[in-house]
Amino acid sequence: MECVMRLSLSVTERGSSTISAAGFLYKLCGSSQPSILKGSDGRFYVVKFNGFPEHQALANEVVGASLVRLFGLPAPAWSPIEISSDFIDEHPEMWFFRDGGDPIKPRPGLHFGSRLIEANGEQRTYQMIPSSWIDRIENRSDFLGMLVLDLWANNCDRRQAVFLSNRQHRLHASFIDNDFMLGGKFGSDVTCPRRAMVYDLDVYQDLWTKAAMRGWLGVMGGISDNALREIIHSIPNEWASTSTRWEILNQLRTRRSLLPRLLEEAQDVLRTGYSLRYHRARNATEPGQLCRSLTFPKAAV
Repeated sequence: MECVMRLSLSVTERGSSTISAAGFLYKLCGSSQPSILKGSDGRFYVVKFNGFPEHQALANEVVGASLVRLFGLPAPAWSPIEISSDFIDEHPEMWFFRDGGDPIKPRPGLHFGSRLIEANGEQRTYQMIPSSWIDRIENRSDFLGMLVLDLWANNCDRRQAVFLSNRQHRLHASFIDNDFMLGGKFGSDVTCPRRAMVYDLDVYQDLWTKAAMRGWLGVMGGISDNALREIIHSIPNEWASTSTRWEILNQLRTRRSLLPRLLEEAQDVLRTGYSLRYHRARNATEPGQLCRSLTFPKAAV
């Protein structure tokens, strides 16, 4: 069975050379306790660490990010980030903390890096936007496609996006944070439509048409088993066992038949579901101003 997994990695758009951690900026909030690191390629990455969160979380990130891009939806590229023991020792700020326990060091080796969405010039990035800004989202129709994908891929967490604004105050959404796809970090949880949607249901207002839904279902139907195997094969060996890879593949296979029922339930949610509306924008992580004052250590050799 191993031989069918040995396919090319073109779908993930990974580079051939390994990127190593060259600098630590700061730790982010969130249950996975990610950090912003500068890579040896000069770019910034949101890094989630092998071993925390545990089990298949990083495998889910790889498959989720790759499926989003395969759907033709906007998502930052990902790359494995090599972090040395010396770098970990030099930056205890990125160690993990548990209530009442001692800090835990990340493991040296490969970790998941998602390219940071950065603003340039007069641009701004937001992780939350007020309900009054929803009409400014120029690719709002992508949220319907993302819902189809999240229900197919069993995303057990709210859909997250980063919004990049332009000079005309228009917003472009990119989809991030996929570690709760495929049944969560243990692979055994099961989602429901409201759980996988964004907080503010007004985002989906007037998007649901027969033509739009046919189009997104056609995209899903066009993703072959070979394409799924290619994505799953691109998961670094340190992040997933052979059995985990096959469980992910089988979950994606079997959930295709569940999608019509889940989409009917999603329509019911849109008619009657509770929506949380925000009234203030919340900025996303932006290292730009810090970069002018920070000196980054060289990557350990």
